[in-house]
Amino acid sequence: MADPRVVLVADDPDLVQAIQTHLRGETGQSVFADSYAGIADQLTCDSDGLLLLGVSNAAQQAQARQLVQQLVLQRWPSLIVVVDALGPASRLAALDHHVFRRLFWPDDAGKLATIVRELDRSRQFRFADDVDLEETLSRRLLSLTPSLLPLADRIALAARHDVTVLINGETGTGKTYLAKLMHDYSPRRQHRFMNIPCGAISANLIESEFFGHAKGSFTGADRTKIGKFEAVGEGTLLLDEIDTLALEQQATLLRVIETGEFEPVGSTETHHCKARLVVASNIDLEKAVALGKFRADLYFRLNVMSFHLPPLRERISDIEPLARGMAVRFAHKFNKEIYDIQGEALSALEAFAWPGNLRQLENVIQHAVLMCNGPELMMRHLPAAVQEANLPVLDEEPILGDSLHQQRDQAERGVIQRALVSNGFNRTRAADALGISRVTLYKKMRKYGLLKESAKA
Repeated sequence: MADPRVVLVADDPDLVQAIQTHLRGETGQSVFADSYAGIADQLTCDSDGLLLLGVSNAAQQAQARQLVQQLVLQRWPSLIVVVDALGPASRLAALDHHVFRRLFWPDDAGKLATIVRELDRSRQFRFADDVDLEETLSRRLLSLTPSLLPLADRIALAARHDVTVLINGETGTGKTYLAKLMHDYSPRRQHRFMNIPCGAISANLIESEFFGHAKGSFTGADRTKIGKFEAVGEGTLLLDEIDTLALEQQATLLRVIETGEFEPVGSTETHHCKARLVVASNIDLEKAVALGKFRADLYFRLNVMSFHLPPLRERISDIEPLARGMAVRFAHKFNKEIYDIQGEALSALEAFAWPGNLRQLENVIQHAVLMCNGPELMMRHLPAAVQEANLPVLDEEPILGDSLHQQRDQAERGVIQRALVSNGFNRTRAADALGISRVTLYKKMRKYGLLKESAKA
C-alpha cells in the first residue's frame, strides 16, 4: 500500500523507480508517484504531506521552481523536499530558502529515507479525487474565496442538476468564475463552456449571435453562421449582462428556455438547444421587473436557483487568498521569483475599496508582480492609489457600537480561516500558530460557522 504521507513528483521514469525502490527497501513503504503536469490539479490547500520533487534535467528545474512557488506563495502546508539529481549542473540553490530540504541524489539517499521514516504520522495527502463534490468545492472556495463557503452545498446542487441558474452581482465580482465552477463540477464538464457578453453585442446582432443566421438573411450575411446556442453543444452557456436585452429579445429567449427550440435568423428550420443555461446580471432583476424593464415570465423561468455575489469590499477575507493565487499566476507568466507578499502590502490591499472588484484586484497584482524584482511582493510595488488607501486618516471619528463589534468579528474570522488553510486544517497546529488553545479555537470555529467547512485535525 502506498504511503499516504508521501508523494514523489518526477517525470524521469528511471529516477522514479530508483527512489521508490530505495524508500521501499529502507522504510518498507511504497511511495505514490505522479508527474509535474498531473500533480498540479490534485494538490489542495489541505494536502498536508511530504512532497518529493525529483529533478533530473533542465526542464524539470523550471517545473520544480513553479510548483514550489505555487505552494509557498499560497501558503499551502505540504512539506517540500527537492531531490536534486542534476549534480554540478544544478541551479536549484535558490529554492533552499523556501523548501524543507534539498538533497542530492544518490549521495543523500540515506538522509531521504530518514526524513520519510521520521515523518509525522498526522501529515497526509488528501487528493481532490478522494472526496465528495461538496468537500472538493469547499476546499476550492476556502483556498481562493472563503467568504463563499456557505454557498458550497448549493453550488454543488446546482452543478449536479440541469437547472437554469441566475447569478447577480456587481461587475467584476466573479460571476463568470462561479458559472465556470459549476460547469467544471457538472456532468457536462467534458463539453464546452461559452460566455456571451450580451451588453457588448449590438442589439441588431444579438439574435444572430445567439442562434446563428442563414446566408443572405441580412446585409453582410454572406455565409451561414452557427450561433452560440448550437455551437456550445451539450456544454454550458453563460449569458452575461442579460439585463441589457431588449424586451423582444427576452421573449425569444423565453421560448428557447421553455421549449428548447429556436430558428436561425432568416431560416425556417427549427433547431434544438442541448446546452445548460446560466445567466448573470449586474443589477437586481426583480427590481427591473417592477420597473417594466425585464419580463416577469422570463425572470421566473431563470430564477430556479439564484446566487448573489457581494462586492469585494464586503469580502475582506477573500483578498489575501485571491491576491496570493493571482500572484502565483502572474509570477509564472512573467518568470518572476516571488515567494511571498509583505504584510504591509496585504494590509493595503485589504484597506482598498475595490470599485472594480476582482478585475481591478487582478490588474493591481499584475502591476505589482511586474514591478517586483525580488522574492517578496512589497508595498512599494503596488499602484499609488492602493498605497494611499493604507495611509492613516487623521481626526477620524471612531467607529462605535455594533459596527465595531461586527468588524472585529469579521477580521477574527478571516484570521482563523487563513490559519486553518496555512496549517492544512490541522486544528492543533492552527491553534499553535494563533497562540490560543485548541479548545478556544474550536469555540471560535463554532461561533463563526467554520466547523462544517474545515477538515478534522
